[in-house]
Amino acid sequence: MLVFSISDFTENAPRVLDACLNGEVIINNEGKQYKIIPLNDNATKDKSPLENIPYITADITTQEIVELIRENRAGA
Repeated sequence: MLVFSISDFTENAPRVLDACLNGEVIINNEGKQYKIIPLNDNATKDKSPLENIPYITADITTQEIVELIRENRAGA
């Protein structure tokens, strides 16, 4: 993620817009932040929309998950 000030953006708009093709670009303007994303981005077309969601790894089986869900539903 690249972060630019509003003055950087106004002075170098084409460079900032090109940078958003390679990842997230944030513009800071007096404490407010704006994210720039391309509407027609072929560079990120094949990326998953879930790519930036944090996750955990757990040593748990599918059967254990099913049992936990059933126990939770039974208690409701």
